[in-house]
Amino acid sequence: MTSNQKTFTIIPGLNMGLFSPPELEEIVAIINKYDVPMTKITSAQRLALLGMDEEDQEKLKAELKPLVRPVAVNGVHYVQACPGSQWCKFGTSDSLALGARIEQLSFPEPLPGKVKIGISGCRMSCTEPYVRDVGIFATKKGWTLVFGGNGGGNPRLGDIVAEALTDDQVVDLVQKCLTVYQQKAKYKSRTARFMERFGIDAFKKAVLT
Repeated sequence: MTSNQKTFTIIPGLNMGLFSPPELEEIVAIINKYDVPMTKITSAQRLALLGMDEEDQEKLKAELKPLVRPVAVNGVHYVQACPGSQWCKFGTSDSLALGARIEQLSFPEPLPGKVKIGISGCRMSCTEPYVRDVGIFATKKGWTLVFGGNGGGNPRLGDIVAEALTDDQVVDLVQKCLTVYQQKAKYKSRTARFMERFGIDAFKKAVLT
């Protein structure tokens, strides 16, 4: 992409921002090879390469490809997950493992608009699940799923759809929620505006029965 003569490339599929030291060293070596002047880990836990030569973009992406995971067909825009119980003393559930499963959800047709998913391994909700299209956070009883949140200039807190869910139940429910959204929402309508129109009662009836 270019913006005001500044070229940047976004690299998705980076395991929700989690790198081992050898992986990070390999990425740095590739970035240095192409003289990328600046990099940034985005709020979506993806890698932004800033100010690079436009003609090098595709070659650099090809070299990084073995280090990134494939993006699901017609899938979500991104999944953001906290370190969870694997790496955080406050984590009560494995948000990274759950995020890896949800990243692989796919749909027969493109979703109507961007879908951003935030997963937190405890009630502290570091990934801001209430202002994500799909928000998931852990409690002692299991996962809580929130749908229809949005940040930005016209914010909306998401609606709680279900609580005390197992890993399998929450993955299945995310698939159902996004399927209803896909079938019922207008083109380019984000989940927040869709839920304002559709309503939480009708939505819960559609996904829970």
